[in-house]
Amino acid sequence: MEPRYHLKYAESSDGIHWQRNGVIAIDYGSSDEGGVVRASVCKDGDLYRMWFSYRSLAGYRTKPGSSYRIGYAESVDGITWIRLDEQAGIDVSEEGWDSFMLAYPEVIDIENNRLMFYNGNGFGLTGIGYAIAE
Repeated sequence: MEPRYHLKYAESSDGIHWQRNGVIAIDYGSSDEGGVVRASVCKDGDLYRMWFSYRSLAGYRTKPGSSYRIGYAESVDGITWIRLDEQAGIDVSEEGWDSFMLAYPEVIDIENNRLMFYNGNGFGLTGIGYAIAE
């Protein structure tokens, strides 16, 4: 058996005590998907942008097409999201440390650059790296 999880919405006024009502922020893209994890959210004007990882329900440790990839979603209120994975802006490399898996993104803005830090193959066993948005 494999775990199955997706991203839910929660609110906090102090970052310690959280109110959770079971609202799903990012759900599975298909019945074959098994994990949606590690949200990183940036606000651009009136638009929220989220990058996250998703994987298949089975074979994600051994099959390249089933392993973690980075997805993308947008929201106008930070609660209801539209999943737009094809706009994530990043995919696996042809070879090397991130040619099998991309997992656990963290997106930050530094000066005039948007950077994404992420784990590579083997959940980061082969390294972590970053990409700069064009």
